[in-house]
Amino acid sequence: MIKIINTATLSSFQDLGRFGKKSIGVSQSGCLDKFSFLISNFLCGNKKNEGAIEIVGGGFSCEFKEDVSIAVSGPTGIFMINNNQISINSSIRIKKNDTLYIPENKHGNIFYFSISGGFKVGNIMNSVSFHQPSSITNDLRVKIGDILHMKKPNSNFQKLLNFSFFDKYIKSTNIISIIYDEIILNKFPDFINILESNQYIISAEASRQGIRLKGNDNLSHKLKNEISSGVSLGTVQLPPNGQPIILLNDSQTTGGYLKLGSIPNFEIPKLSQTNINSKIRFKGISLSDSNNLRKKIDSKFNSIKLEDYFLYNHRIKNNHISVQISENDSIISIANEQLINVLKE
Repeated sequence: MIKIINTATLSSFQDLGRFGKKSIGVSQSGCLDKFSFLISNFLCGNKKNEGAIEIVGGGFSCEFKEDVSIAVSGPTGIFMINNNQISINSSIRIKKNDTLYIPENKHGNIFYFSISGGFKVGNIMNSVSFHQPSSITNDLRVKIGDILHMKKPNSNFQKLLNFSFFDKYIKSTNIISIIYDEIILNKFPDFINILESNQYIISAEASRQGIRLKGNDNLSHKLKNEISSGVSLGTVQLPPNGQPIILLNDSQTTGGYLKLGSIPNFEIPKLSQTNINSKIRFKGISLSDSNNLRKKIDSKFNSIKLEDYFLYNHRIKNNHISVQISENDSIISIANEQLINVLKE
């Protein structure tokens, strides 16, 4: 069993998503950062779609009531087991009465917490994903005081990645690709020049449903779709006030705002991990170039390997130092919650 002590901004069960339910108004849900979600299960030896806890923001903590191996994945940084500092994107053996704490992170704000063997959690419409707008999935939101149960706890995993996939492919570069809608390309090409010359700020009005951007209002307009049309993960809408909205996993399934285009799926993790008040710009990409880039990223992701490691903890004066040494002698050292050396490729 696991007792939840703190849930950060939002903690919920997620898997790869709930598909085939758009006809009844339910969007796909699922993990915002697909790559980090898959890594957390990979580190625990789970099936790739095993439910994990998605944690938005820092401050999550819990206490373990039995031995198990766990993994925390997401932006490069640390999590803590008791007073021991562990690099994110590692799995570690947990003992009964150990506590997990995930602090805030300047590189991103979404983490995944998996346990080896999986959580025992109810399936709703073929998924364990919490869907923010739907009350029927409320039991899939993780709350303070919850007691979570495990399927078949396994404490044999203590692994880390052989290179930092997050830093190379997920960490925000502040440039977000967009595949423009044909109507925009053919009828409103000036919108493209204006959009790409603007810089936008990710506003605090961000959730699993979508991200509202703030910026110059020189794209304000009086145009709208005559009839609501289908929208999905990554759709970029332009309301009359000229401030774009990017739809995420829990968005509505139809919308009437002008559609500028879509963010490629492989860019959604990068966008989701970009912190509030960060600045972004749009850059157009063709469908063929998007497909080629997706294949390249997928190929690199599929080449990820895991390595066993040894963990050493030291206290020098008032400094707590943790050292992870992998089987190929790569070293990660952490002092006072700061990564000193990162894993070599």
